Amino acid sequence: MDYYRVTAVEEGTYRITSPENVYMELLVGTERALLIDTGYGFGPLKETVRQITDKPLQIVNTHGHVDHTCGNYQFGEAIFLADADRDLLKRHNDPSFRARSVELARHSRDLVTGEEINTLPEDFDPDPYLSGGCGNIQPLEEGMIFSLGGKTLRAIATPGHTRGSISLLYEEKNRLYAGDAANLFLWLFGEEAADKATYIRTLDKILSLAPEQIYGGHADQPFSLQDVEMFKRAALEADYEKGIPFFTPLMPDLDDIRICALDGKTLADIGKPGFYAILLDRKRAVS
Repeated sequence: MDYYRVTAVEEGTYRITSPENVYMELLVGTERALLIDTGYGFGPLKETVRQITDKPLQIVNTHGHVDHTCGNYQFGEAIFLADADRDLLKRHNDPSFRARSVELARHSRDLVTGEEINTLPEDFDPDPYLSGGCGNIQPLEEGMIFSLGGKTLRAIATPGHTRGSISLLYEEKNRLYAGDAANLFLWLFGEEAADKATYIRTLDKILSLAPEQIYGGHADQPFSLQDVEMFKRAALEADYEKGIPFFTPLMPDLDDIRICALDGKTLADIGKPGFYAILLDRKRAVS
């Protein structure tokens, strides 16, 4: 069984999904291909990409988190990342953080069902993974253009979830690939995150761009502008003092995170229509 699931959105545009429900996007033009994010990288991502296309490849990391960059090590090609997320990338790709990710993958738990599963490939070899490194990182700046031949993507700075988060606007389709910059369950905590006011400005920026579809890094269906309005409402109405305590083993030192969900929703409502939440630490609750 293939580790990754590949879905053709349309000719030359593919979604690559890992068992951890991390979505990567592959766009293939007449001249070049572009891979957006590399996930945890537990499975043979490069092999999967090369089964789809043999065209020259560029890669963009929407931000520096472990679940969007740890597959970088499989590629020798240029990988573009905003400078503001370079330190985050290094932390999340060092051997100790990678080892933690492997252990968590062995005992992964679905937030919706509570079921524990092992999401590692059966033939997973930890040694090359733990020493994988960050990849061939190049600077990514707002306004950069990736011309693939018939497909043009423009980098849009969308800070909040991390300070260096960048989305890509597929201009011919007016489609935004946003990584985790806009999300039903938006994480806004830890030293890498911007403040809430910055995140709200990012949502306003996305609304002003008015993309027809917004593809997220953990969403099986694209978001609409109406969803973005709800993301903004969740941020504006967030009440930290009434929030639900939250813990993530990826960042065990953080003990002040709370879930602030709209309309009295709780974790039991994750995955149901109408669930919109922002996760804040105490510092970002007042920013």
